[in-house]
Amino acid sequence: MAMRGSKTAIVLILMVLWILAGSLLSADSSFARVEQKLQSSQFSETDKDQLMGVLEQAEQQLIPTEVLVLRLEEGLAKRIPPHSLYNALMLELQAYNETRKLVLDRLGHQEGTRVLSDSTIWSRTATLYRQGVPEVDLAALLDMFNRQKSQEKWDNYRYGGGLLIALRQWGLDNGPSLSVIEALSRSPIPGEDYRVVVDLFTTGFANRIAPDDMVRRIVQSAPRSRSITMLERLVR
Repeated sequence: MAMRGSKTAIVLILMVLWILAGSLLSADSSFARVEQKLQSSQFSETDKDQLMGVLEQAEQQLIPTEVLVLRLEEGLAKRIPPHSLYNALMLELQAYNETRKLVLDRLGHQEGTRVLSDSTIWSRTATLYRQGVPEVDLAALLDMFNRQKSQEKWDNYRYGGGLLIALRQWGLDNGPSLSVIEALSRSPIPGEDYRVVVDLFTTGFANRIAPDDMVRRIVQSAPRSRSITMLERLVR
């Protein structure tokens, strides 16, 4: 058993190193592209150095740089002042650092490291944090999908996080929206179908079904729904 555990740990480490190596090659290319755009800007040399310094700091902290590079390129295209752009990048960096601590605390080192090695999952978590989802809700979201038996549970988590934001933008409060996500996490419905749930609220409201009533129906029906189509039928 000890030997099997050691082999698993070695495979995990090699996988992370392989991912990091690919990320570094990608980062070198994107850094060169951004640096070239900065040189063409009207920013002072001090501003240019500060902005590139944020990317270098992210790379040193093993934080995915794709989103930071994208933010910087968008800021340059929109002619955002350098101090505003710097502050925005620092907020992104903070979101990644805070969510890394949260993921590792919640899932433990081994599973947390595996989750963080997927930049799309980590970036989704950082986006939720930056958009104001409380840490207690993020922790609950991680716990929900960690309990899933599906091999796609972390993809489902990513979609669940997107749905959480969509439901709150639609008008649901924190508690009810989280209850909906939890009910979906206990169903075999694939995450890519979660987006349909917003339509259930819109259609239900048009048919005089109050949002609280729709929440209740989804919470009761989702765990026994084999598909999104079945859920749609059960909540009508």
